[in-house]
Amino acid sequence: MLKFDPVGWSETYKEEKNNLQYYLKSFKVAITHIGATAYKNGRSNRNVDLLVTVDSLSDLSAVVVRLQSKGYKLINYEEGHEVSTLVGPKKVLGYGVTIKVMLYASETFNKYNAFITLVKEHEHLIRQYNDYRFELTRKYRSDYNTYRKLKIDYINLLLEEHFKFE
Repeated sequence: MLKFDPVGWSETYKEEKNNLQYYLKSFKVAITHIGATAYKNGRSNRNVDLLVTVDSLSDLSAVVVRLQSKGYKLINYEEGHEVSTLVGPKKVLGYGVTIKVMLYASETFNKYNAFITLVKEHEHLIRQYNDYRFELTRKYRSDYNTYRKLKIDYINLLLEEHFKFE
């Protein structure tokens, strides 16, 4: 995992955001820099993560199809689900790019925003989360689904410890 690279990660985000705005200009979307590369003292597994939010499940499906037509590889999608994950077709400034397409104001979106708030306010949680991700990456390098499930379980545990969701 790479240590904090504010210039490289920021520039990669800006370049990929421009690409996405061009590819998705016919959709109403918001594009945000997310993941460890968006946080001070974050560590990356050589990927910069971006979040594309949409207003409806039909838009989510259409955005996924559009990105696939531009060479993005779909790695996680379930029909009628509120989030899909794609990987960019090429490196941007030496970094891979992962795109999450998510339904705005969904339960997943709200929890994700709570997690972002949590790690920004508690720097020790960023280090703790980075260490856990590093271990998961090492153990489940070739099993993305297990890696993803354990990472989400960990995030949910942190949220439950700090927030009350009803």
